[in-house]
Amino acid sequence: MDPRFRRIYAKCVVEVERGTLPDLVNDRYDYLMIDLASITYGLRDPRAFLVNVRLALDYDYLRPSVVFVIDYSRPEHKAVAETRVRWLRELGLDYVLAEDEPAEVRAAKECLRRGGRCIVLSRDYDPLTVMDEMIQPIKITERAWINRRITINKECLGNYLKEKNN
Repeated sequence: MDPRFRRIYAKCVVEVERGTLPDLVNDRYDYLMIDLASITYGLRDPRAFLVNVRLALDYDYLRPSVVFVIDYSRPEHKAVAETRVRWLRELGLDYVLAEDEPAEVRAAKECLRRGGRCIVLSRDYDPLTVMDEMIQPIKITERAWINRRITINKECLGNYLKEKNN
């Protein structure tokens, strides 16, 4: 996303709800699409995150079908992506490759394609360009990640875009 649009989106985001990931998705969504690079960016051990998701699914702590979206659109992403794909296969976790577009946009489009109740987990605002709401991590505590379910105020967005074009 263009940095100017990112600033505009940040001003127009509306927090709908806050909580742990299971609080926000269980019994509400059939699918959870996770922008893997965005969510694991900066983690010391991204594989541990995947193991924890596998355990959460196995113990019914996380109930929607989880699909990871992996950025595979540029040569520099492919080496990292191949390692992530190997981990996902070893853990029996579902994934799709974003070969022609950013992973967060592919995740949102995949949600629409799958139908049903689906939401994207990403740090980026790009899913809101495709769908009405998403989940974004905002804080890591010693026991859990705190996330927020957000939407975009379309009137606010329209006003900022009008100002930008004038």
